[in-house]
Amino acid sequence: MSKIFSIKRDLLALLGFVMMGVGMLCVGTLAMNSVKDTHLMHDGESEARRWTNELARSIDTVTVGAEKAFLDDKFFVEQASSFSRVFAFDVFNKHGKLFYSTGPSDWNLTITSHELLGSPVTRYHTSLGQTTTKLHANDESGRALQYASVIIPFKDAKGYLGSIVAFVEQTDHALSLSTSFNIIAGTTGTMLLIAFGIFSYIVLRKTRERLKAEERIHYLSGHDDLTSLPNRKSFDEQLGHALAARTQDTQHLAAIVIDVDRFKEINDAMGLNAGDSVLRHIAELLKSNTRDGDFAARIGSDQFALTLSSLKRPEQAAVYVATLSEALSAPFWINGEQLVCTVSIGGAIVPGDANDATVLMRHANLALGRAKADGGNTFKFFEQGMDTAFIRRRDCESDLRRAIDSDQFELHYQPQVDIKTEMISGYEALIRWNHPRDGLVSPGFFIPLAEETEMIIPIGKWVLRQACKDAVSWPVPLKISVNLSPLQFKPGNIVELVKGILDETGLEPMRLELEITESLLISSTGQVVEDLEGLRDLGVSIAMDDFGTGYSSLSYISSFPFNKIKIDKSFVRSMTRDSAILGIVKCIIAMGRSLGVAITAEGVETPEECEILKSLGCNQIQGFLYGRPMSISKCLEQMAPRTPINPQITSAATKSGIVA
Repeated sequence: MSKIFSIKRDLLALLGFVMMGVGMLCVGTLAMNSVKDTHLMHDGESEARRWTNELARSIDTVTVGAEKAFLDDKFFVEQASSFSRVFAFDVFNKHGKLFYSTGPSDWNLTITSHELLGSPVTRYHTSLGQTTTKLHANDESGRALQYASVIIPFKDAKGYLGSIVAFVEQTDHALSLSTSFNIIAGTTGTMLLIAFGIFSYIVLRKTRERLKAEERIHYLSGHDDLTSLPNRKSFDEQLGHALAARTQDTQHLAAIVIDVDRFKEINDAMGLNAGDSVLRHIAELLKSNTRDGDFAARIGSDQFALTLSSLKRPEQAAVYVATLSEALSAPFWINGEQLVCTVSIGGAIVPGDANDATVLMRHANLALGRAKADGGNTFKFFEQGMDTAFIRRRDCESDLRRAIDSDQFELHYQPQVDIKTEMISGYEALIRWNHPRDGLVSPGFFIPLAEETEMIIPIGKWVLRQACKDAVSWPVPLKISVNLSPLQFKPGNIVELVKGILDETGLEPMRLELEITESLLISSTGQVVEDLEGLRDLGVSIAMDDFGTGYSSLSYISSFPFNKIKIDKSFVRSMTRDSAILGIVKCIIAMGRSLGVAITAEGVETPEECEILKSLGCNQIQGFLYGRPMSISKCLEQMAPRTPINPQITSAATKSGIVA
């Protein structure tokens, strides 16, 4: 309606300006006609006076009372008209009697005595025979088609003597004036038409531009400009329509929410343009995988949503989402680089989970939160109890923020043992959260939350400082290993941070080992490489943690300055029963030896695993076989003897509760 109203408003404005232009043209025409008439009046009077002056010089006696003088000098009188445009005249005596006339007899000119006697001011009279466009000199009666009649009184010292009515030819002069004024009027009209034409063009162009702008605004109000998908507003409206269109409870509908995993890391590592390309890629996949009747939209910076309509069975939603997740997680190319971008998906189904749009979306987001809490790259549908988990997670996030300032964290240390000497060569620092109400909280619960909220940056800084501070107090100068989150590299000051803590605590750089994961390397930039090299230049050791769980682990070994590779515990646990996994472990250890990189195996729990790793040439082991993570006080007790650790004794001590 606003668009139609806008068009009508512009057309009315344009019509108003056109009418104003026509009105101005008409007024101008009338004004020019008035000017022409005034000019002709003055022209007629001037010409009549000039003629009478010539007449006076031609006749000795101009006394009108002496009528005979005119009659005797008739030749001169008639010849006088040849000196001017006066083509006829009538002479009246002082009594108003016409006694001489050269005009046609059928003129029937009536002049009152008042006009002849009353005023010395001349009188102007005009008659038109035809329109000015068809004027010619005289009609058949000898009368001009356009002329002026001027009454010229004659007086002497004694008073009024008579009057002459002179008829001045103005046909050609009027035609000339009409032609000139027509040219002026035509030129003016043309200029007005051009002006109004230009104005009309500008108005119409601006109208079109405004309509396009209004269409664009209307489009953007319901669509996302980057991906061309409908936006959150359109999705909410469509979801409401879809719910209202359900006619029976046997007809199912699903709301699906999709979140891009590690999208901030992609933006930070590859730039905002690459992030935009990822979003457009996902949008195109959603468009191509959306069925008729379904609806896809972008509802957040890195979030998308779908409505799946007309589902015969709830299970169809899970099948569709599994297929979609596989398509979205397939590798693709951006700026010449191959990228694997995974997504987390949450869903809720009508009528099983909700019948209201608001509740349905809340449940879908709860399912999404569960999928992300499970590590991402998966999908979950809403289940009863997720509300409670969400509330617990929200409370945990609030408690975690307070824990940073309330000194609720503490470090436990797990020994790393030289596999040949069975001597402790170092410890890995592992954070624990001593919650004032819930006691020790598992890192597996709060670390992902800290990563997601970026609270891991201040927490990681505290861990690094505390671990270095504790290590300085150890009676034996063993290595201390500290995990770094990829987010700690985000501010770009990791080298300065480590150097500052080393200077502050007095720990020798060669005793500090920093563990990083492959997630840092997957989306790494030149800055990350510089940071790793800068850390090595400080004298700090760099270890790759959880090796083998990423995407392209082997390709990173020769590209980054690692001192150690830590084989993930999942390989260690499986190698005794899976020959393929055992082959991978052999390959990793052999590769490390050829590159001069130390190998540590994590999660070693049995003597059998230890013997296999020892036979393969592994350098160091870490796991429950030689000790669980322990407090700083028990760590100091363990360091005192500096004797080889008996794994059987440690295992028994662990079971009896001697080692925490």
